[in-house]
Amino acid sequence: MGRGEKIRFGAALALGVVLPGLLKYALTAAGYDALGTAVWVSGYLTAILAIWYVWVRPLNLEGTAG
Repeated sequence: MGRGEKIRFGAALALGVVLPGLLKYALTAAGYDALGTAVWVSGYLTAILAIWYVWVRPLNLEGTAG
């Protein structure tokens, strides 16, 4: 994994946690508790699935047959 790839991974991870968290905070402060929670859960889940699909799924995790 090159330096650019590490930066992209870190940015995706940060955006997947920070952005939904800020949106949840803003919506909760505005009185929309349930909507804020739904936004946070969906944003976090989307980030996890995207990170799995782009970076984890292609990894070859097979060991040697021995």
